Amino acid sequence: MRKTRKRLTPEERIEQIVETAEKLFAEKGFDATSIDDIAEACGVAPGLIYHYFDSKSEILRALLERKSLLPKMAEILAQPPKATVEETLTELGNAIWKMLEEKRELALMMHGEMQRNQEVVKIVGEIIRMGVKLLSDYLNAQKAAGILREDLDPTIFARTFWGALFESFFAHHRLASFVKRIPPKRLVSEVVKLLLYGAVNQKKLASGGESAR
Repeated sequence: MRKTRKRLTPEERIEQIVETAEKLFAEKGFDATSIDDIAEACGVAPGLIYHYFDSKSEILRALLERKSLLPKMAEILAQPPKATVEETLTELGNAIWKMLEEKRELALMMHGEMQRNQEVVKIVGEIIRMGVKLLSDYLNAQKAAGILREDLDPTIFARTFWGALFESFFAHHRLASFVKRIPPKRLVSEVVKLLLYGAVNQKKLASGGESAR
């Protein structure tokens, strides 16, 4: 007797398409994956994919929104006041690294695609801009509370924070044959301290020692 295939709800179908696309993007790359590939892997006709998504780019956007760290990021940055800025940024940095590690193949693929595909750059850029905005808002609040320097530019700080972590992650995996790997938690901690306190010995400066030349 022939089995009746379960009819998926619209939300279940969207989830199936996005999850399938994620696997194919990680395996083959964004450019090399077609709507037909996604449809075949889902066991449906290409027309059904277009019923839910206008294009492959829209599938990628949905994927990144669903897998985004933004909700977790907002939760971390809304911590009680007792958490110091260093503690908060360190937790955030470790969460970003963990997310990238869990989706390593996809993250590395996206990094490569961004070198040659402007559509991917645009989609990823939208997610990063939202992340920068969340962190900038948090830093502005700390600045208003007198915890951070009055002349600090929160947007530059946030962009540098994101950039340092992302590029460190990609170097950690792609340049492992050429550079010594640094344990992720130590790397995150050093990035946070460098951004917050700089490289100058603050105690020596405070005691009247020589300034950095």
